[in-house]
Amino acid sequence: MPKLETNAEAYPRSLDWLRYFCAFMLYMYGISKLLHLQFNMQTLLARQPVGSLTGYQLTWFYFGFSRVYASILGLTQVVGATLLLFRKTTLLGTLAMLPVIANILLVNMFILVTDYGPYLISGLICTSLLIILWHQRAALVFLLWSTQSREPVRSLRTHQWIRLAIVLAATTIMVSGTILQHHVERLREQNRHRPAVVNPSE
Repeated sequence: MPKLETNAEAYPRSLDWLRYFCAFMLYMYGISKLLHLQFNMQTLLARQPVGSLTGYQLTWFYFGFSRVYASILGLTQVVGATLLLFRKTTLLGTLAMLPVIANILLVNMFILVTDYGPYLISGLICTSLLIILWHQRAALVFLLWSTQSREPVRSLRTHQWIRLAIVLAATTIMVSGTILQHHVERLREQNRHRPAVVNPSE
């Protein structure tokens, strides 16, 4: 019992406020997606040319194309927010939500370029989750590194060759495909600008 009390007292109060802040914001965004208050511009934007859409409009139209996807994303945020409400499940919730929020942050930064509000909020959430993870760094290192087994020594060389083969094969396939694609596009462009040959006998 004293050990449990010591662990509880060692948990910084500031982390409680950070996880509650993250939980509140995730509930807000998650529930808004479930209620279709976000990604709901399909009818308004459907007939507009794609090139005329702003980054904000294009993002909302794309992510709202599938109602199921938007609902799954909203449900994921609600579940993550619920996990963050309890210290016992905060680490699990943080690990689950960090990739989601990091992706949203990148979308907000590089697509919603002139709309500072969304990526300010997502940046605060992402920073808060990183601070929570930093406090749990010892547990993370133990879970994700110390407890993981290496390849057996007797087959280490085999695994090295397999890793090398995977990297080289994937790189070769993609580079070759890119070169072939450019070659085909160049031939199409040349054929498009080549004058049509008229048959004299006609």
